[in-house]
Amino acid sequence: MKNIIKNLFVIEKLSIIYAVLTALFAIIFGAKENNTLPMIFYRTLFVAAIFLLTFVYQRKNTQIIWLVRNLFPLAFIAYWYPETYYINENIFSNLDKYFVAADEWLFGCQPSLEFVKHFPQIWINELMNFGYMSYYFIIAATVFIALAKNKKCMEHAIFIILCSFFVYYITFIILPVVGPQFYFSPPDNAIPCEGFFRSTMVALQEMGEKPTGAFPSSHVGICLICMYFIFKYSRKIFYIIVPVALILICSTVYLKAHYLIDVIGGFVSAPVYFLISRKIEKVFSR
Repeated sequence: MKNIIKNLFVIEKLSIIYAVLTALFAIIFGAKENNTLPMIFYRTLFVAAIFLLTFVYQRKNTQIIWLVRNLFPLAFIAYWYPETYYINENIFSNLDKYFVAADEWLFGCQPSLEFVKHFPQIWINELMNFGYMSYYFIIAATVFIALAKNKKCMEHAIFIILCSFFVYYITFIILPVVGPQFYFSPPDNAIPCEGFFRSTMVALQEMGEKPTGAFPSSHVGICLICMYFIFKYSRKIFYIIVPVALILICSTVYLKAHYLIDVIGGFVSAPVYFLISRKIEKVFSR
């Protein structure tokens, strides 16, 4: 066991620490809908899978297992995100009213409501849903563009992206903001459900979306961090993906996932969380 722990990748160490810390938070403060035991159970499986992959890699050092070990923790971002819903509101209760007031004060309206009203066309709706769904495509593109550079670049990019996700998730736990789609009542929170991308988005949201994680916008923050890496490793691909990234950022408000103040928070938090993640990476790499 000591040998396995010693040979963990830095991204695996980071993931285990996050899993343990959030489990302790749930045990101490409690989780909604009696989810404390399921959280502990799935974390146990997650950590066991990491140890198993490390054990296998020690005996069969192949490029495929190396790649799986790096991608496996990152694949869990879709699991950790909705889970913040179960353990937030333990420090502060819902804070949306302050963010609604901030948007009203800064912009004289609710941009998340006005955006759709002024651009109700189906093709814009579809474009925005496509942009929002491109989030995971941009993350995947970043990882493999970095890998095309070299293995160390990929390991660095994955660590920064995952660590930034974890910092965002901790923020969501401390500052519970659900966003316009959950805070506003019908029909204000509705988006016309027409077209392939909108229907697909609704299906995906029904599978795992929870009222959590609005401020700051991790969609914006992580997108900007990914675009930094893409710019660093491939300028040509960067300029191709820039329009998609811009649509993604706009879509967060159009689809009422975020207040406009959340988007601003995403822009401000991205370099801060990047630097925090870089510091943590240096500590883990010693």
